Amino acid sequence: MSERSGTSEHPLPHPWANRRMRGTEIPVKPHPWSAPRPVEAPQRFGAHTGKLVAETAPVQPLPRTPAHPVRRGTPPAPEQPPLEELSATEAELRLLAEADDMGSGRSARSRPSPRRLGEGMVEMPKVTSVDPRSAVLDTAEVAESKRFCWKCESPVGRSSDGEPGEAVGVCAKCNSPFNFRPLLEAGELVAGQYEVQGCLAHGGLGWVYLAVDRNVSDRWVVLKGLQNPQDFEAHVVALAERQFLSEVAYPGIVKIHNFVKHRSRRDVEDGYIVMEFVGGKSLKKVLDERAPELIPIAEAIAYIMEVLPALDYLHSFGLAYNDLKPDNIMVSDDEVKLIDLGAVAAMESYGSIYGTPGYQAPEITETGPTVVSDIYSVGRTLAILILGPHRPDGKFSTEIPTPDEHPLMRRHPSLYRLLRRATHSDPQRRFPSTYSMYCQLTGVLRMVLACETGREYPQASVEFGSMRGDFGIDTVIGQTDGMVDGTYHVPSLEARDVCRVLPVPLIDSEDPSADLLSTLLHGDPHHALDTLRRTRERIAAGTVAEPASFRLEGTLAAVRAHLELDQIAPALRLLAELRPEYEADWRLEWYAGVAALLDGRFERAYHNFDVVHSTLPGEIAPALALAATAELVLQHLDESGEVEFWHDAAADFYRRVWRTNHGMVSAAFGLARRLAADGETAQAVAVLDEVPAESRHHSVAHLTGCLLLVSRPVGEVTEADLVQAAQRLEAQSDDPRALPLRVVVVGAALEWLRAGGLPRERGAELLGFRLTVDGLREGVESCLRALARTASDRMHRYRLVDLANQVRPRTRW
Repeated sequence: MSERSGTSEHPLPHPWANRRMRGTEIPVKPHPWSAPRPVEAPQRFGAHTGKLVAETAPVQPLPRTPAHPVRRGTPPAPEQPPLEELSATEAELRLLAEADDMGSGRSARSRPSPRRLGEGMVEMPKVTSVDPRSAVLDTAEVAESKRFCWKCESPVGRSSDGEPGEAVGVCAKCNSPFNFRPLLEAGELVAGQYEVQGCLAHGGLGWVYLAVDRNVSDRWVVLKGLQNPQDFEAHVVALAERQFLSEVAYPGIVKIHNFVKHRSRRDVEDGYIVMEFVGGKSLKKVLDERAPELIPIAEAIAYIMEVLPALDYLHSFGLAYNDLKPDNIMVSDDEVKLIDLGAVAAMESYGSIYGTPGYQAPEITETGPTVVSDIYSVGRTLAILILGPHRPDGKFSTEIPTPDEHPLMRRHPSLYRLLRRATHSDPQRRFPSTYSMYCQLTGVLRMVLACETGREYPQASVEFGSMRGDFGIDTVIGQTDGMVDGTYHVPSLEARDVCRVLPVPLIDSEDPSADLLSTLLHGDPHHALDTLRRTRERIAAGTVAEPASFRLEGTLAAVRAHLELDQIAPALRLLAELRPEYEADWRLEWYAGVAALLDGRFERAYHNFDVVHSTLPGEIAPALALAATAELVLQHLDESGEVEFWHDAAADFYRRVWRTNHGMVSAAFGLARRLAADGETAQAVAVLDEVPAESRHHSVAHLTGCLLLVSRPVGEVTEADLVQAAQRLEAQSDDPRALPLRVVVVGAALEWLRAGGLPRERGAELLGFRLTVDGLREGVESCLRALARTASDRMHRYRLVDLANQVRPRTRW
């Protein structure tokens, strides 16, 4: 049989595009063989940056040229003739090629660099190469516990009355024959071309063999049976799908070389799929070697991030992989590949469906293979890699353990939310695409790395715009403003301040309504409502064609504008009109949460934002909204409220956001407030010290730390706190708030002395005043008089002078 190359002359491009999907609807795609597939410009990930690179025009894929790896002992390339001996065109081409090599950094390295995956964030362990011969099993035997009828799935070939089970026989339930012995023997030549070396493994579709291709450079290949030969219908469908797979070319998917038939000892022709041999180890092997330890979270996520684009590639052609599990993911030093395409099937096909219990989606017998059934397998695979197959109580379950049940889920709650969504029992509530899951998994990876390393891992959101400002910056330090203007400033968070700065959900750039609405997202709300009204009038008049998504996108734009104007009732009315048709769109929950915040229904808002966070576990914005909402609930609790729950929720979400992205300064101030309320003043000050020097709030953070140091009960204040507060104040002496803070710090030192505090050194000073009762009384007096000179209100100025006179040290004159 002639060789059918796994790489066509024009390899099919990978259509990995920015298909951000709002809801959890299951995308239905036409069968890839129903019509020729156009070659479109893909939007793909850059090889090194991990950023999306958009093509602006259709491109013709270049034919592939064979790669020639350099091995030890390989003769050097023939010496090139000097440039002067070449034609002008040849010389120019060589110079361009050399310049391209230099610009691409393709140069010899003095030592190998570590392999990094997960968009370059995770350094992966070295994987030793495997000699193909060493992978051959010494004894090709299927354990009795894994013997099941291919047709009715009943146990077969089991021991009875002390006698071992038969490997060949007939199912007692459905009379279907079974045979767990290898059909091919070592040395057997399949299709006159592939010399079998032995068995590699036994899968759901039969034995997998190692062979040598005697027609093509004695390369190593893998043979795998196509289907059970008794299942004729499934065999025909599978063969058609494999014919298409031979034209698929993607680096993360094992290459199919050929399809052959061979008459073995059963005297019938069996079909075999011929695939490339992939060196390295399967993730199942990696797990076995590390047992009882599991794969570190970041490493496991990085592996899955390599798998998702490969699955998306298959999905784009209407194919489901169907059998994702650690056994079928091969890792080596330079690649991660999906192997074993024996279970690949067309979307929503209802023939023989193959998969592995514990990884297979529960609904697949009713729906057939779908995108979300593969998503389920991805979630289960990731869970097995980091949690193991058993729950903490030792029992096997496909349920993800809760944070209360497993410390790993408690440490990384965003990962827990991601796994819960990927493996949700309702297919409609899973990630709608592998791209959607990839984006959220990337965000979760950043959160995990930030937690494990103590370094920030910020990223640009794919769902939200930028933060429109910061909230809670002046909540603590603002109390000192009353010393200047004579008014009382309540140290509390304001819901409207939070709503004004939360980011706005983006409209997909590929959405048909994007051109009409994208400019309205951040503009004046009055102008936005007026523009929407005029656009609807033009659509009704027929002068403008209505985009298919305009009802949803236009209504959401109106909701945002109403909320910007504090018009809660019309915003809620519009959201209610959308819910029957667009219930799965998370943006409805987001805007409902904003409306509830503005309306003072904080616990309801928390529920809304919690739904959004479970839908988008890798996004920072929902976590920040949850933190602020929990703090608002805490501020308005009565005595019977769950103070500890809301305090912990606010602190945990603020901590997670700040740890991941130091650009979210609101989270630093929020976390500092929660720590200070817990009596953890030193930790609160340390968090504020992490605010970057280039931030416009750096000075406020420094002064807030100063205030926190001296705002505790006098019995908890130490001389070291006073000295540190004074040093911070002197470093920010030009700040307008430095003057009232001098009154606070010197006054706190005076109270400390009166409470029995003793300076460690005689003659010590604080902010230029002697650290004695009289010295500090003089200091308070001096600071109050200086503050009075800045007061704009005359009566308040008089009060400050009166206070200075009261605190001044007593004198004879």
